[in-house]
Amino acid sequence: MKKFRKRIRIENATAFKLEYFEGTKDLKTKEFKSLKAMEQFHSRQTDFFYLDLNRFAFVNEKWHLFIKLDTPFVFKSELDRINKIFNEKFEVENLQNFQNEEN
Repeated sequence: MKKFRKRIRIENATAFKLEYFEGTKDLKTKEFKSLKAMEQFHSRQTDFFYLDLNRFAFVNEKWHLFIKLDTPFVFKSELDRINKIFNEKFEVENLQNFQNEEN
């Protein structure tokens, strides 16, 4: 028999955490009490040198990594990007490469 995994629900989260870069190599972490507060903080950072990295939800006494999708529909090309986000370990050196690609 297959063992069923309990579904993680974002509604059950008691805290949220955002990891982001501010400046060139400053990895910072900020905790929030609600998803709305985290999203408001994120939306206000567009005028600064800011790059969001990871979002976590604290559910059942454990931090769970999650991403926010723009739409409820996900295409194959976006699935590849999502898999890359969850499977890749992001390093500070990658930030420099990312900035060079933008220019």
